[in-house]
Amino acid sequence: MNIDEKINEFRLGKLDIDCKHMTLIQAKEGGEFYEGQRYIRQTEDGILTFKIYVTKKENAVPFAHLNAQFRSGPGKFYPDDAFYDLTATSFKGTTWTAHRILLNPDWDMSDDSVIIRGQLNSVIGRFKRYQKNHYVGLHFFEEYEVPLNKMSKTERDGNEIMVLDRIEFEACDSKFEVMKRGGSGYTFVEATSENPFPQGFHQRIQEAIQFLTGESALWRARIATEGDAVVLELASQRNKSPRSKLYAPLLPTSAEFRNSGWTLFSKFLAYTTKETTGSHWNPVAYHLFGARESSGNSIEAWAVGASVALEALASLIQLDKDKEQAEKIKQFQKHMRDYVSNSADYQDLAERFTGLVNMMGSKSAKDSLYWLAEEGRVEKDYIKSWSDLRNKHVHPSIRDLKKPEMTDYQDWVDDIRRVGVLLNQISFHLIGYSGPYTDYGAENFPVAQYPLNKVAVTQAT
Repeated sequence: MNIDEKINEFRLGKLDIDCKHMTLIQAKEGGEFYEGQRYIRQTEDGILTFKIYVTKKENAVPFAHLNAQFRSGPGKFYPDDAFYDLTATSFKGTTWTAHRILLNPDWDMSDDSVIIRGQLNSVIGRFKRYQKNHYVGLHFFEEYEVPLNKMSKTERDGNEIMVLDRIEFEACDSKFEVMKRGGSGYTFVEATSENPFPQGFHQRIQEAIQFLTGESALWRARIATEGDAVVLELASQRNKSPRSKLYAPLLPTSAEFRNSGWTLFSKFLAYTTKETTGSHWNPVAYHLFGARESSGNSIEAWAVGASVALEALASLIQLDKDKEQAEKIKQFQKHMRDYVSNSADYQDLAERFTGLVNMMGSKSAKDSLYWLAEEGRVEKDYIKSWSDLRNKHVHPSIRDLKKPEMTDYQDWVDDIRRVGVLLNQISFHLIGYSGPYTDYGAENFPVAQYPLNKVAVTQAT
């Protein structure tokens, strides 16, 4: 099977895998088993589906699959044994697998025959193929603004022309190539390395692309080496806000974006790779993703999402005085808890008092922000914008709930932009970035230098 052709079929919505053998096994000991043949396809909205004409079944009776699903109750997640695993062999000999599937069977009670349909989050094909270096490639079925510096030949209206469509660079001991052609609706990122990639490295690449572009980029096809094989994973379209307003750290139209964009990507990738285990989200990337997704909705949701994300990022900051102060507070807390617990007169207040004493070890987001400001790591004047925005939208008073005037909306957007700058600046501090960034909180969006004790340099174009 030609992997590139299969990905292109998937991107164009034409994926159709005819399968000569398919099995479904319930995720429990002695669970239901179905065997048959038919296909794996995708719907018009990009969702992977399958269909099986069952020729053999075990431990299966009509509607039995509903027991586990209904057992969870309203508002509850399905238990593990409500899901099934799919293994399918195509007529070309490729084996495809998918997991955690909910079934939609159609039983014919007259002859006990059954047809099973269902949706797939993703499907994975595995191929025996020698690969000298370790490899991962991510296909995004959208165009993202990324810095490019190399050209390729193409044909347009019968004429051969050169187009700017790719870049090569190194990051995290890996060689990267990124490709995007205007009007293609497609962006591709690949990495090769002589050494094995950390677990979840493709997730880290996706997170770094999101940070660089300020968009909720989600890969749809993944190629990776695993041992002596190559795997191809195709993922269903995932829900996300259609248009986010979280600004990229560097304005894509600026020269600094072209010159320093991949430095930002590399720094973010190195940080998340070092600080994250397994395939889970990195906390910084996760909070930025939440802010980005909320920005694609109402201005109120945008304000709440940005405010909460900033508080979450601030909680990741370790102050110079944290360790020494923490030990001192810990000793004081123990002394106070022991005193109250040994005093018969205060037993009815002991539980409440303990809760209050335990809170002493928590530093506020403002503590972290003002410390960062003193260190030249965040813009001090923008902290008030975050405080005002948070109070109005996360903890509003009655007067904050009045019908807004047009001037209120402008103030909100201005404050949100400044909070967006703080989000980027905290991220710069965490990942160890030094260089240009776009200050969306200032008029005309100038390009400034980070850390802030360096002088602003240019105006954005």
